[in-house]
Amino acid sequence: MSTSNRALKIAQILLTQSLDEDDRVEEKKVSNILEELRLNPPLQHLEILKRYAFLVKRHLITYQSILEYRGGNGLEIAKRISNKDFIKDKNTEIKPAESSSLIAGFKLKVGDDVYEDSVANRLNNLRKVLLQQS
Repeated sequence: MSTSNRALKIAQILLTQSLDEDDRVEEKKVSNILEELRLNPPLQHLEILKRYAFLVKRHLITYQSILEYRGGNGLEIAKRISNKDFIKDKNTEIKPAESSSLIAGFKLKVGDDVYEDSVANRLNNLRKVLLQQS
């Protein structure tokens, strides 16, 4: 088995050990695993850590969404969006985060999908329409 495959297999085992009964990443378990790796680094520990971090991030996006917003109450916006079917069906958690890059509105990332209703997005759509007409 190549060292790359070995590192991936170990990272997959570590990911499995990081999950709770609901198949969600548990922060305490991840901290314990990282501490154990720090105290007793295996061969190719950097490769294992890179792959483990990648697998954890990839697993998190299957059920966590980031709601970037500007203006209004982020918790209220998240609560209203949580009631939508496309969120309920995926059993997704929404984490609101105020964004200084938005003028007003919101941007919701659910897995690889992005739903946006912001001033910048509306202006960009208007610009495209006006350019098509000329």
